Amino acid sequence: MEFTSWRNILVAAGVAVALSVAAYNDHHRHALTDGAEGRDAVGLVTEVHWDEKRGRKSNFVLNVEFETEDGQSRVEKIAVSNDLGNRMRATDEAEEIDIRYNAKDPSVAMAVGETDNSLLLLWLAIASGLVTLALLATRVVQGRKAQPA
Repeated sequence: MEFTSWRNILVAAGVAVALSVAAYNDHHRHALTDGAEGRDAVGLVTEVHWDEKRGRKSNFVLNVEFETEDGQSRVEKIAVSNDLGNRMRATDEAEEIDIRYNAKDPSVAMAVGETDNSLLLLWLAIASGLVTLALLATRVVQGRKAQPA
């Protein structure tokens, strides 16, 4: 299989787009909770969900009950780091965690102290986009050389 095949170019482009979307979503979530509309609350972890592959647990999501500043009771799913997810999974009792939510849209919530990976994802998207352009440029140059004069 040729390294500069259209399939590889499309895969690289798809990865660039997927990483860009993930970076935007992560940035958007942090911007909504860190800005002027962000509010702090204490949430009660009622359930912990995770994926398990080859004995490793990852992709932790917590079901968290909390009350907004206007007294509205909410239950939201919050993605958390593996470290926090493993700590929550290890206990048999319901745990409380500090969360931050958007006052206008309480469904946008996150655990306090979770890292913002949007910059890393953005750089990975840029790198993947550059790989796509390099593969495409190589493909075009090879196509021109293969054509008879």
